[in-house]
Amino acid sequence: MIELKAYSGLIRNHAELARELEVDVVGLGRREREERLIVAAYEKWGVKMGAHINGQFGLALYDSSTRTLFATRDPLGAELLFYYATADGRLLVSTQITDLFDQPGFERKLNRPMIQFYLAYNYVPGEETLFDGVMKLEPGTFLTFDGENFDLGRFWELEFAPDESKSLDDWADEIESTMEASLRDIVDDGEVTASFLSGGVDSSYILAKSDATCGYCVAYANQQASEEADARATAEHFGRGFEGVEVTPADFFASVDDFLRAYEQPSADPAGLALYCAARQMAGKVPLVFSGEGADEFFAGYSVYGNAARIGAGPDPVYFGSTYIMDETEQRRFLKEYCPDRDTREFAKERGAGGRKYDTLTWMLYTELRTYFEGSIMFNSTRIARGTGLDIRMPYCDLRMFDIALRMPSRFKYGSEGNKIALRAAAARTLPHEVAYRKKLGFPVPVRSWLADPAFNADIERAFASETAAEFFDVDEIGALFDAMVGRKPRKAHPIWFGRRKANLWRYVWAIYTFIRWYELFFVEG
Repeated sequence: MIELKAYSGLIRNHAELARELEVDVVGLGRREREERLIVAAYEKWGVKMGAHINGQFGLALYDSSTRTLFATRDPLGAELLFYYATADGRLLVSTQITDLFDQPGFERKLNRPMIQFYLAYNYVPGEETLFDGVMKLEPGTFLTFDGENFDLGRFWELEFAPDESKSLDDWADEIESTMEASLRDIVDDGEVTASFLSGGVDSSYILAKSDATCGYCVAYANQQASEEADARATAEHFGRGFEGVEVTPADFFASVDDFLRAYEQPSADPAGLALYCAARQMAGKVPLVFSGEGADEFFAGYSVYGNAARIGAGPDPVYFGSTYIMDETEQRRFLKEYCPDRDTREFAKERGAGGRKYDTLTWMLYTELRTYFEGSIMFNSTRIARGTGLDIRMPYCDLRMFDIALRMPSRFKYGSEGNKIALRAAAARTLPHEVAYRKKLGFPVPVRSWLADPAFNADIERAFASETAAEFFDVDEIGALFDAMVGRKPRKAHPIWFGRRKANLWRYVWAIYTFIRWYELFFVEG
């Protein structure tokens, strides 16, 4: 007998699977339908079942006939699956870390070396978590455990295969038809949809091609940091409803604790917290919402890709990803204990090693997909949905769309004319030209000014002088960092260092604070 022990996800090709597996799912709700298909898929394909599913999934099954526990995760890492080996030889699995806490044999301990990885990346990359012994199953992999033997395997590999035979129009054709198919398969008949909407091409294209009735934009009182006006104009152009969901600094800071509890890992991404605040406001009135994750990582949407020639130069180049801010020197400056044998540079080299056989841009995308995309972008969406109850669905994160990205040569992604070249060409067939080719703003949040405001940074100052801060950080160094950020004379003078990093001081402060507060929630208060 096959028992489904844990599952979270969304299966896009459920109709095709039902026919192939000869499973009757007529009249079933999505959850029951997918649970039946998962069990049938394992009975037919075993550990390679994931290769037959187009969708997002983290799941665990128990086969009583072989006494084997099996768990697997989708190729994009859109869903999560964690596992933990107990001292008495058992294996615990769950789609949420906190579900492991009360299980017999679990010991809640800090994985201290991962603090420096978090400070470097602003999220926790790779398989390890900040909970000692709790591992995150890699995308496209599976595990089996029969009570004695533990094995990890892969049903999918990240491989690029550039097809030089196609023109820009050919690629635009593929993107257009695949977006239409993805939007068709991602919802059931009768489901009413809305869409997150910024001023950029990714979300605008989703709105234009979908049946979303309304666009929701994260908005701020500071209109220089808000994309509300551009988003509203796009919604009005297509005759859709529109709502700006204002996130105030009071909302932002009041939501930190709930945000960190939902994430279970610290995250220093202010855009993630802002989106969390907006999603909480939307959850009671919006049944499900589309979101544009995947477009930037599949089709080279970040400005850093314009530096490919420089990043790829030299005898031993390393690409750390688009969020890396604290190098080894800075990690040593702030941390009381630095682990020299856990070097973030070596980690980045290992994560990107499989992409070195490609051109530099593709190597950067390969590295991004194995770090930032899975560890932050996909993690954000999963955790925001869990924490707020808002049903978030991602049309770009379809394996058919991803397959286009794997086959598309770099020159159709980034060039002298800009980024996301083929995607913009496809979108321009539906969107106004100025929207299809609008420069990416990167989901701005006016957090820099908020952090410097005494009305909102009191808890940060408290945290920087707390017992937790003293346990992990040089409190004089982080205190000087806070002083410099708010415009006070730093208690430790580093005029050259502060001067060269003036634009990033708030990022350092926010990363350190979110770790301290996370630790207080999960190890001190909780």
